[in-house]
Amino acid sequence: MRESKLGALAAAKARRHDPARPDAVASVHSGGKLTARERLGFLLDDDSTVEYGSIAAFDPDGMDDGWIAEAGGVDFVGRIDGQTVIASSTDYTDRGGGYGAARLERLMGLADEHRWPIVFFVDGGGSRARHPRVGLGHIETSGPIGRFQLFDGMAELSGWVPTVAIVSGPSFAGHASLAGFSDCVISTPGSSIGMGGPPMVEAALGITLTPNELAGSEMHEQSGGIDLLVADEHEAIAQAQRYLSYLIDRPEGAPSSTSGDIATLVPDQGAYDVLPVIEALVDEASFMELRPAFGRSVVTGFARVGGRSVGVLASQPQVDLGMIDESAAVKINRFVELCDSYDFPIVSLIDSVGTVTTWPSGDPEDADGATVTEPGVNRWHTRAISAHQHRTVPVVAVQMRRADGLSHHIMAGSPNARAIPLQHLAWPTVEIGHVDGYSSVRNVNAFDDVIDPRETREAMVRLIGHLPDRSVTRAAQAKKKHPVDTW
Repeated sequence: MRESKLGALAAAKARRHDPARPDAVASVHSGGKLTARERLGFLLDDDSTVEYGSIAAFDPDGMDDGWIAEAGGVDFVGRIDGQTVIASSTDYTDRGGGYGAARLERLMGLADEHRWPIVFFVDGGGSRARHPRVGLGHIETSGPIGRFQLFDGMAELSGWVPTVAIVSGPSFAGHASLAGFSDCVISTPGSSIGMGGPPMVEAALGITLTPNELAGSEMHEQSGGIDLLVADEHEAIAQAQRYLSYLIDRPEGAPSSTSGDIATLVPDQGAYDVLPVIEALVDEASFMELRPAFGRSVVTGFARVGGRSVGVLASQPQVDLGMIDESAAVKINRFVELCDSYDFPIVSLIDSVGTVTTWPSGDPEDADGATVTEPGVNRWHTRAISAHQHRTVPVVAVQMRRADGLSHHIMAGSPNARAIPLQHLAWPTVEIGHVDGYSSVRNVNAFDDVIDPRETREAMVRLIGHLPDRSVTRAAQAKKKHPVDTW
């Protein structure tokens, strides 16, 4: 083979690398951001990467023997802490970060086949026209290979392959959809996620907005649209790595330095913060909270107990005494589905005064948007109960004080159904008796044991240690159980 042909191919590929585009790199760095290749360099283990789709098309009449490099981003198969993953980053300086040549759909097929998790960086304005470009005569070389297009691919992967989206800039249209389909969305301040960008809004409504004013991540943090808002891209990468680390159990874990103080953390009455309780029960520095600013009367996240990865679902009595409103019920439902899909046993810490439901007041004298909130349940609450009924992973439930009304069913499944907890423990601070009409006909005072809070961690370590390792249960799974709710 002539060296000129090899040189032409190498030159086409080199044009995609950062040293060949100093102006674009300088522009990215001036905004405190990383380039697409720098992002994936920090994300993935050294010497583990295989690039996909670097050449997009061929132009018989073009220079350099006609090779045309892919535009808009970079894609790799690599490893994170030894675990194989797919990693994709858009490049906002190149064609606005638009996806082309079906390269991402190809990687979705690989993820589906091998169950490799995916991490996306999705800042950009959406899809762009695929090769061959109209009127240019290009011959596509990295076109659609496999079964998926973008939307159906993400829908099929949901609940089968863990997906993480990182948004660190404006993300609109197809890029925002990728984030919306993902299991975990991590964003940085000043970023935005929306289906229609500022030009579309201005054309339709005549209103000029910045991307962040239109669909800022700060707003999404409050409304549950993202899982984590972090300081910058380096922290986003670290949190994505941490999130995926829970897919692998560890042989052991050190107890928290506060585990001996747990009996003093829950008062007999009144509000308290459940986060120190969680930290005292799980392995040292192992708790990762998700959606902390949404549905704040419950806490969700991942942790380790004796090295084993678990989902943690806890009432937060610091907020309305753990009362479960619609937002909290939505948060619980999605988290139970997430844990069940990827085989995380659930630790549920219960201390709730019950459920509330909200509706428009209907009073013409009230201000616009006025609502009425009263004790009760609606379809948002029943979604969480249904999620428990269909889950196959076990729940270890600890009733710390109260479980009024339907709160126990929403937090740990019905005590007389297929979703009954693997073990139902109580602490001496538990409230015994029937304090509402529903509890009077459903016995939620039936515990497997009442224990000293200081015994709880060791009891959980031993019981969860009897469960199969996650690598065993995942390997035995021939098909996915269900998708994960996108909200």
